[in-house]
Amino acid sequence: MKIFLRGVRGFTRRPASPARKIRSSGFAIIDEAVEIEEERMPHYKTSVYYPVRIGDIFHDRYQVLNKLGYGANSTVWFCRDLRQHNYVALKICINSSIVNREVEVFKHIAATRSKHSGASYVRSMQDSFEIKGPASVHQCLVQEPMLASLYDLQCALNPKSLTEALLKSALQYIFAGLDYLHSEAHVVHTDLQAKNIMLACSDPTVFKEWERMEEEEPSPRKVDGDQVIYKSRQDFALRKYLQAIGPCMIADLGMARIGKQHEGFIQPEIYRAPEVMLCMPWGSAADIWNIGVMIWDLFEEGHMFSPGGDNRKISNARMLGEMIALLGPPSQEFLRRADETLAYWNHEGQWKGFAEIPDYSLEDCEVYLEGENKKLFMSFMRKMLQWEPEKRATARELLQDEWLNSSTKGV
Repeated sequence: MKIFLRGVRGFTRRPASPARKIRSSGFAIIDEAVEIEEERMPHYKTSVYYPVRIGDIFHDRYQVLNKLGYGANSTVWFCRDLRQHNYVALKICINSSIVNREVEVFKHIAATRSKHSGASYVRSMQDSFEIKGPASVHQCLVQEPMLASLYDLQCALNPKSLTEALLKSALQYIFAGLDYLHSEAHVVHTDLQAKNIMLACSDPTVFKEWERMEEEEPSPRKVDGDQVIYKSRQDFALRKYLQAIGPCMIADLGMARIGKQHEGFIQPEIYRAPEVMLCMPWGSAADIWNIGVMIWDLFEEGHMFSPGGDNRKISNARMLGEMIALLGPPSQEFLRRADETLAYWNHEGQWKGFAEIPDYSLEDCEVYLEGENKKLFMSFMRKMLQWEPEKRATARELLQDEWLNSSTKGV
């Protein structure tokens, strides 16, 4: 075996692996007229996505083996690290005039890493670099590959709501990670949803199987001249790998903010905290509200709030009316924090009636639990769902919650 020295006594490095041989035939061709994957994203343009080909080698070390996923801002690829002889996920961002914060946030987090146990449940960045595409430059992030997302797990279940035991387990990881982000790194995630909570893989042989599956049956693809769009591997479905599920990891920090207080719109509309909707300053408590609403999607099999369309005022009014039904009216002290509240309430704090206040309570909407267990769960939810951000429990406080730490029947 050859030994490579790097000028440091005792340092050795294994030689790089040879590139994998990629099949050039035997794959299904998708009709050019059918829109697939990132083509179906809003405002899709061919020119903003890097034209990745399976078999490409990036940064002289990461060879693309197949496609893991896509989104409005990136595509994600399963790769072999030819230097470290392991598998990685390569996220290739679109070229955009909007500043990409993710690398900055990951570097900030890396600089603040501590012995805090929650740091283990925030996905880290192993490497980053830029590549020149046909139109502009693309930011690339290298990370540990994950098995799937919490959303994928939900879709694999029947019914599609997480069991109480699964929900508690996931939340313990999430709150531990959030406590680290909020209290140590001073980072607000701002985009917490099931698709951005990833499941680590406890069995590395799964990744070898992913590579083998691509060798045996190459990914279907759509070929339009020089443009190739691959179909993400559907046969990586989580149902096949339930025994390999590891801890939950907070991921996708592209919308995160560094610091304790901020202004401006954040969060998917259905998860948007009231202080954000009403143009007030916001901080880490917005993430706590976000988690509270996300729990409803995971456990109750439906959204807690119903946005009302493209008109922001009408949509806000509908959601605020639903918040009043579930939480009771906000205090006048809270309403005096921003002039935006006068669009929906008068100076005396009375609702102007731009949307109906539904006739139900938070307890009415919960349908799975009973008795004392339901009472504890409602108490847990109300610790997160408070109008005033400062009244919401912190991630650390929620980790100590009685319902979250109670035993679940049948487990």
